[in-house]
Amino acid sequence: RDKESTAMQFIIFLIFIVSGCNAPDSDIPGIHIAPPDTNTSDPQSPDTGNPQPQPLPPGSAPHTYTTDVLLFNGIGVSTSDANTLAQIIKDHGLSHRMVNSSQLDGMSLDQIAAYGLIIIPGGYGNQITNGLKIATRIRIRDAVRERGISYLGFCAGAWVAVGPTPAPGTAASYGFAIVTGSILKLYLPDGREPTAAMVDINFADQTKRDLVWWGGPYVPEWKDGVISRYETGQPAMSQTWAGNGFVVISGIHPEAPQGWRDGQGLRDSDGLDYDVAFKLIVAALNRKALPVF
Repeated sequence: RDKESTAMQFIIFLIFIVSGCNAPDSDIPGIHIAPPDTNTSDPQSPDTGNPQPQPLPPGSAPHTYTTDVLLFNGIGVSTSDANTLAQIIKDHGLSHRMVNSSQLDGMSLDQIAAYGLIIIPGGYGNQITNGLKIATRIRIRDAVRERGISYLGFCAGAWVAVGPTPAPGTAASYGFAIVTGSILKLYLPDGREPTAAMVDINFADQTKRDLVWWGGPYVPEWKDGVISRYETGQPAMSQTWAGNGFVVISGIHPEAPQGWRDGQGLRDSDGLDYDVAFKLIVAALNRKALPVF
């Protein structure tokens, strides 16, 4: 029985290290725990958005752009997540274009830099990485660090944002490594790993929210950059500068649609959190820091 118990613990450990929006080296078939409708192939006809530029609120960023948001919905991204973000963007009068992996691969650095903000939704970090050409991943990094486009990543989008600095002219082995640092680590609600969970999040402005976690990381403890924390005290959302670009990342899903909760039987004490998601969008787009701990 001891051997059986040890074997079972080992299996659970394997599932733990490969699940969720996911860290690198986790592309093992059959034991993924992914957000709903994560694309395993490139969507053929993503929503092209409403790319007409709209006026920005006072205090806008100095970075010049023609469209507010470049929203990614390619290989490795949850379509329902991307579509919910598109609706949040539209509802608040911002302009955007949604692109899949092949479309993003076809964009030049100048074309990417014509946007104010790139958003990478939740999904599979490893598949997002492998679904894009190396040159594209380099261009995304350069668009943020050199050209000043802002970056916002939710869960998988957070995983792929941080990593060791690649050699000049090369791509990171995983993700984009827009911000230099160690690969992020998985957060475990209550020390365990369910498929999904509602987690208590404390914000620097003293407010609290019940937010959806789906295999996300805890994010870096950047100086003067932690926007919110898990109940353990580990950072849940953080912001920082990366070269000329402003970066906001979230290990949790304020943009999660109701269907995610319904599908997992999650009880949300305070309802949908789209207002929190939009605050992150506006902060990233306008390069205006949110309150921090």
